[in-house]
Amino acid sequence: MGSSQRRRILITFGRSFLTLELARMMSAAGHHVTIVDSIPIGVTRLSHAHDKFYKVPPPKFEPRAYCHALSRIVAKDKIDMVIPIHEETDILSMMVDIFPPSCELFLSDFELENQLHNKYEFSELLVSLGRPHLKFAQLRTRDDVAHLDFEKPFALKQCYSRGSQKVHKAHPGDPLDWLDFDPTNPWLAQEWASGEKFCTYSIAREGKVYAHATYPVDYAIDGNSCLNFRSLDRPDILDRVSSFVREVNFTGQIGVDFIEDPDRGLVSIECNPRATSGIMMFDSDDGIDRAFFGENTELITPQPDTNRMIGLGMLLYGWRKPSRRDRSMRQFFRDFRSADDVITCPGDQRPAIGLPIAYLGVLRSCLKYHVGLAEGFMHDHEWDGLRISE
Repeated sequence: MGSSQRRRILITFGRSFLTLELARMMSAAGHHVTIVDSIPIGVTRLSHAHDKFYKVPPPKFEPRAYCHALSRIVAKDKIDMVIPIHEETDILSMMVDIFPPSCELFLSDFELENQLHNKYEFSELLVSLGRPHLKFAQLRTRDDVAHLDFEKPFALKQCYSRGSQKVHKAHPGDPLDWLDFDPTNPWLAQEWASGEKFCTYSIAREGKVYAHATYPVDYAIDGNSCLNFRSLDRPDILDRVSSFVREVNFTGQIGVDFIEDPDRGLVSIECNPRATSGIMMFDSDDGIDRAFFGENTELITPQPDTNRMIGLGMLLYGWRKPSRRDRSMRQFFRDFRSADDVITCPGDQRPAIGLPIAYLGVLRSCLKYHVGLAEGFMHDHEWDGLRISE
């Protein structure tokens, strides 16, 4: 059952499978869907689920032009809600004032978005809230490296980074002379913890969670970027996310990553204040559109037997040893056959048929920015801490 009121929705990052799934669910509920992207043909543009498509500037490299382009579209098409998908969320949160007051941007204010996105600031927030956290330190200079006091292995990642980018494992005493320091994007040293990892996806409004999904890190690119999604019933993780969202009064889409340490239990690792792959675990019958408008009284969750995958991603990366970990190739093929591909949908087969065409635009971006496929997929929609005013 969807929302009783039909709205005009603009969804960003049209090349993403996340956008495709959300567009399908919004369209099935009767809403008018507009898609934007900086490449001319993305997978969602091939879908029947959208009414209009606009090519817009790349938000990472032309943030002001991107925001003004969306603002003009909102005014022209009388858009009721803008739902950002990737890190353009941060960019839009800096320029909400240029949008017509009749349109809601489904996000929180910039200070909170940035605090949750920045891995160091998120760790500091966990400390201030008295929540379990991993030992951490920020590295801005060589002096910071010299003063590290880790006694066990630790992870190194930039404060603004995402699953497609490598997490480096370091040991106490390592010189780390390979580190390059970016004044707007320092490094985070974080205790290397062992245990099972879990990801979440939630839709929240004014501190209340209206939809939620939990899934394990199973097949994943370099152990970080998930390729398959199995619904888990973890009330303890839901409670952690719900209480956190309430404490920071968050509005928007949010994903929190956890590790279940054998000695300490659940510990938060990092946060993504935007859409995560968990959205692909819902389907049109769940009425997830109501969660964006805060209309449902019961928590919306995926069906308990949900088992989905990004089929192309599994074929490209899932079979590799780092992704399948201790599984055999035979097990990989069994798991591949048992999961449903997120791109296929009865009555909307064009995205699956036209996937090679859609990926030509992504490959063109990879060549343009000299990055690999996994990183190039989202490269021009990343935000690494540079304020628009700067």
